[in-house]
Amino acid sequence: MDCRYCHTSVEASHEANIPPTQTCMNCHNIVGVDSDSEDLALVRESWNTGKPIEWVKVHMLPDYAYFNHAVHVDANIGCASCHGRIDQMEVVAQAEPLSMGWCLDCHRDPAKHIRPENVSVTQMDWVASEGHEEMMNEYIKIHGISPPEDCTACHR
Repeated sequence: MDCRYCHTSVEASHEANIPPTQTCMNCHNIVGVDSDSEDLALVRESWNTGKPIEWVKVHMLPDYAYFNHAVHVDANIGCASCHGRIDQMEVVAQAEPLSMGWCLDCHRDPAKHIRPENVSVTQMDWVASEGHEEMMNEYIKIHGISPPEDCTACHR
């Protein structure tokens, strides 16, 4: 499932919005509707009561750190680079440290995380082919991609 089905604002906003119950029910009124699954209990309760789901934040950044999803999507950084293989997780968990050093490593050498234009950022199973970094270094030059490394890029 494409990440953007639920996180509809990720291409235009700094945030990846949390979906309303209706978005969940677009599938779950067909899939698992007869199930007594605990996993769907919150969705069913929200749907029946009109009370929004209280989502649990998984990917933690400190409050003082600014991150813009849209900028990364526009640069063709795959969702799995930061979020891991969500499609294979029984329960979504933070796959990467999201630390300042980890982010700066990518900003200093982004080529391995940038995908070719013909590969969706949401394709979880994509693996870079041989010569990918060289090709993406050229792409970086052509498109003027210059990830900031100064403090104010994230600390605003």
